[in-house]
Amino acid sequence: MMYTPWLLPPALPPNPPVANTIGSRLAADPPSAPRIALLGLDAQTADGVREHLYRLFWDFEDLAVVDLGNLRKRTVDFAIPLLKELHSANILPVTLGAPSSFLPAQYLAFGELNRQVGVCILDSRIRLRTESTGTADAENNLDAAVYRQRPPMYHLAHLGSQRQLVDPALDALFMRRHFERYTLGQSRADLGELEPTVRDADVLAIDLAGLAAAEVPAQEGFGPSGFSVQEACQLAFYAGSSDRLSSFGLFGYRGGDASDRERETSLAAQAQLIWYFMHGVSRRKGDFPVSTSGLHEYVVDSKVADRLTFWRSERSNRWWVQVPVSVPDGEERNRLVACSYKDYLQISQSGDLPSRLQLAFSRY
Repeated sequence: MMYTPWLLPPALPPNPPVANTIGSRLAADPPSAPRIALLGLDAQTADGVREHLYRLFWDFEDLAVVDLGNLRKRTVDFAIPLLKELHSANILPVTLGAPSSFLPAQYLAFGELNRQVGVCILDSRIRLRTESTGTADAENNLDAAVYRQRPPMYHLAHLGSQRQLVDPALDALFMRRHFERYTLGQSRADLGELEPTVRDADVLAIDLAGLAAAEVPAQEGFGPSGFSVQEACQLAFYAGSSDRLSSFGLFGYRGGDASDRERETSLAAQAQLIWYFMHGVSRRKGDFPVSTSGLHEYVVDSKVADRLTFWRSERSNRWWVQVPVSVPDGEERNRLVACSYKDYLQISQSGDLPSRLQLAFSRY
């Protein structure tokens, strides 16, 4: 395998896998053209997740999955070249077993391909300084994306932040850069309305601190509030089913101070999140940006432009709106913005633009 110099083999569960489980599928000969690659960043944590993941049943049709094992070195700089190679080969990395400080490896590897990158983060905090200091900081793991001085540009969408954990000074930064932010209350009020936000991303990172500690107790910090595991699994499925999303990662596990039961519960929750992400990938429809065939056009009057053009996929019934610019700029995949049927109805009936689409159009 060409990736061998970066990798160590995983510590697989000792017992033979049960038939038709993920473990039994991955025990067979690896596929020649994998679509998903599991990659452990911290070997001990990743192998603990595997213990639970391998027991879950396979319901992914003919999805080609390979387990690459664990990184030889647990550093951001060591991981980036491998993740870049996977992206270049059109293989979707699923990273597991990493502290929150490892997040930059996920989005910087994608940025090495010189593309405009959409990063979606689920976390209780916004790990970002209010201004650049020019120095690296493992705690503020979004600085390297937001304060980057050269292309590509990163767009940030943040889900599940909690007001008491976020510096209010970041509000001005988000407004100035047209970033998206959905607090925990906003997110949970209508989880389905987050689907277009997730669908517009290239990278989804879930920090366990964004989940309620009652359900995922082995996490960094103490989080009495947060998404339920069920809600996070729904968001992971949205990410998997998006034909645009190309990288998925789990971060923020901390088992040192937890009891055995708390550790195993938290490892099992991560396995469940990966299962729903893979389930989503197996149900992809070949929609935009993979293909624009099968998109039906709907033109409506609006207050921001004479007319807005919407597109609906006949395969998935998902919606996009075309950015109303006279001179196209940037990649084509960024000129159609994911939206919902609810957005289409609001504009067609009142002409008013939903706030998320206002932010999206402001970026052009």
